Amino acid sequence: EIQRLGLDLFNQSPGHGVAFLVATGVVPDYPMNINKFLFAVDVDPERYADFLASECSLAQTLRLEFLNALPLLGTGVVGALRVAFRELAVPRDWQQLDRLTKGISHFWWQQHSEEDEL
Repeated sequence: EIQRLGLDLFNQSPGHGVAFLVATGVVPDYPMNINKFLFAVDVDPERYADFLASECSLAQTLRLEFLNALPLLGTGVVGALRVAFRELAVPRDWQQLDRLTKGISHFWWQQHSEEDEL
């Protein structure tokens, strides 16, 4: 019941929902665990994408963890966008979309640069 309450809160106010879920012990306070949990349960995908793309410091941390975990190696520009937006809804706000695409390009470049070093 606490989990459902936290998810309802997330769908209304994502930052408050995450804080509630962590404070009540529903999910451990680690970005990877929070992202995995939110993907495994029934949160509104548009709210999740909007939250990840927001300027909130918690959202920035979760965004970096999410994007770092994407398998972008061996993709091109369009392929990388497909990988990312298969997992997330595309934000309607241009600034949020810009934050996500900058992050995608950063991690795409990082993964391809690491391959070149090997």
